[in-house]
Amino acid sequence: MSSSAVRTSAPRWRGHLSLARISNSPTVLTNVLAGAALVGGGGLRMGLVAVAMVLFYTAGMYLNDLLDLNLDRRERPERPLPSGLIPVNEAWVVTAALFGVGGVLLALAGGGAFISGLVLAALIVLYDAWHKTNPLSPVIMAATRALVYVTAALTFTSAPGSALTVWAGLLAAYIIGLTYLAKTENRPGMARYWPVALMAAPVVYALVGAFSWPVGLIALGLAAWIARCLSFVYGKQRNVGAAIGRLIAGVCLLDAVVLASVGAWAWLPVALAAFLLTLWWQRHIKGT
Repeated sequence: MSSSAVRTSAPRWRGHLSLARISNSPTVLTNVLAGAALVGGGGLRMGLVAVAMVLFYTAGMYLNDLLDLNLDRRERPERPLPSGLIPVNEAWVVTAALFGVGGVLLALAGGGAFISGLVLAALIVLYDAWHKTNPLSPVIMAATRALVYVTAALTFTSAPGSALTVWAGLLAAYIIGLTYLAKTENRPGMARYWPVALMAAPVVYALVGAFSWPVGLIALGLAAWIARCLSFVYGKQRNVGAAIGRLIAGVCLLDAVVLASVGAWAWLPVALAAFLLTLWWQRHIKGT
């Protein structure tokens, strides 16, 4: 292959990685680890679900840009689709393939994963099609993340139990908080601070839930990270985009708290590595 061909192909690969928001993918992987750990699952089937969930997430990112194409042509013409770097038809084919392969993997995983995955895919499409004018769009986004926990758990049991319900709800609260954060940071008074309470909910639960001291220590680490991110929102030098990206990476730390709460110590280094990988990747491929 000639050097000119390499130069031509490289930006296209980068365009696909940008459409995929590949930098955020490790947070989906740790969601699966946490959801499976909450019901004692693991092994090959967990791996199938992990790949399927990453494929669904990536498909949702592609679909988001496809449905926002007209808006991006006006506001973000440098994005891969409006700039012409990635053909629109090609992006549609990739989106369909990602959803299709992900569905097949969930079917192979068995259990209730396939049915839960269908619901998840429907919510992803709903969010992408109706998030600009829908005031409850952060709730739908949070539901998609919580369903990753649920899908992973239903791969191994039909009755996940209360621990899954609680932690899925806390993950949803965190996602709602960070999503609303950008919308409320310019409002006066307490209205601009209420999303912080939602993001702090997993920390509070971990500290008062009579877990072992390592769980509390990891929860304090999550709290410190949230505080660091919020300094980009409420500090003198505001950069909400930087805060949101870092808070997305913080999902891995939340999952680390979950893993520690059920004694899944073997997966804890994976969650922490995923956190660092997300941060590193976000320096090269924007996650928002």
